[in-house]
Amino acid sequence: MPVAMRVFGYVEDLDLEFTSADRPALVTALLAHCAGGGADHWWAQPVGTRIATLLHLFMFNEGSDRIELSARCMRAECGEPFGFDLPLRELAARAPQGETWEVALPSGRGVTLRRPIGRDLSRWRAARPATREQALCMMLDDLILHGRPEPGEEAAMADAVIECDPLVALTVAAECPVCGHAHDIAVDVEGLVLAHFGSRQRAMLHDVHRLATHYGWTEQQVLGVPPPRRAVYLALIDGQIR
Repeated sequence: MPVAMRVFGYVEDLDLEFTSADRPALVTALLAHCAGGGADHWWAQPVGTRIATLLHLFMFNEGSDRIELSARCMRAECGEPFGFDLPLRELAARAPQGETWEVALPSGRGVTLRRPIGRDLSRWRAARPATREQALCMMLDDLILHGRPEPGEEAAMADAVIECDPLVALTVAAECPVCGHAHDIAVDVEGLVLAHFGSRQRAMLHDVHRLATHYGWTEQQVLGVPPPRRAVYLALIDGQIR
């Protein structure tokens, strides 16, 4: 975990655009705000490292190493909802450490790839490929350092990228507790963490409204109070402590 990590909840955090469709830029800005290093540093980091740091940021802020999720059994005879946990510390540890990896293709050829970084995501987003196939070819052209897949092996390459950097496209194995049916559930880890901090930002605005109404403070004054002490003032307003 970066040593400069800080709690989310200061006035500058209101500038983050959690409704933006430009997710790579949002992730970069959030990490630059709360995990230190600056935007240029985070643009240059591998995507899996960025996601792992988001998980550490969540754990640092919430004091919990799990996110509770829910799903519905896909077995037609069942269809029951069930819950499962994401073990965040374990997931963050799965981010690979190397810059490159070797992939053995079905043809027997070997290909060396580098890990995608934040700037790659921004560039690919700006290119707006018309089809999934175009997007895949563009990404592989950027990531392949040595070797070349044969025609038709692009899908195998994409699967290899996911296997080597699992946080980029996470799939969780979960079992329905009612009927025992096994599921492979795709989980957008990055999206979950961003949604969490977007909710925290909306809560900050409510805090500003309540404290400004009660004490007459400005937004700058409210958010200049460290979040833990701000929570004490809110509890005093609610009569929860005396």
